[in-house]
Amino acid sequence: MTTRVHDFNISVAEILGQPGHHRDLHLEAPLNGVGTTLAHLEEKPLRADLRAESVVEGILITGNLEGSTILECARCLKEFRASVDLDVCELFLAPGAEPEDQEAYRISGTDIDLEPMLRDAVTLSLPLNPLCEEDCKGMCARCGRDLNLGACDCTEDTTDPRWAELDALRDRLSG
Repeated sequence: MTTRVHDFNISVAEILGQPGHHRDLHLEAPLNGVGTTLAHLEEKPLRADLRAESVVEGILITGNLEGSTILECARCLKEFRASVDLDVCELFLAPGAEPEDQEAYRISGTDIDLEPMLRDAVTLSLPLNPLCEEDCKGMCARCGRDLNLGACDCTEDTTDPRWAELDALRDRLSG
């Protein structure tokens, strides 16, 4: 049976310390404030179908997250939307367990706060340089026109002025 949850705190009292027992969860709750300057989670509920399974070390959370992101193209700065669909698998250590990793997730009493795990999973799935299209042409560095909409009227001066003397010498020698 799947338990519907509307916030990120879940009780695992009935399965904690009983390896092999599990609890299925369906979570729908907003996860606000997640993202970077170019990408963030939309302020809609994040959907997650998770399984909390008791293991010797604590509780293993596995499942799938779905949501929607608002991204800003790193080339043309146009805002666009993309979906988030990712699998998670994280161990929450039982109270009193000695972690090898100091940043391991922990069970507090008989409750698990899923928010830090979900926040980390979503943030790590966001692209560092989101692109609205694979072949996005970006913006003109001079006038700022979106080159996806067409070319601009700027002249292309690709020569670095520091190389002007060498360019002149090359032109004289080639003749």
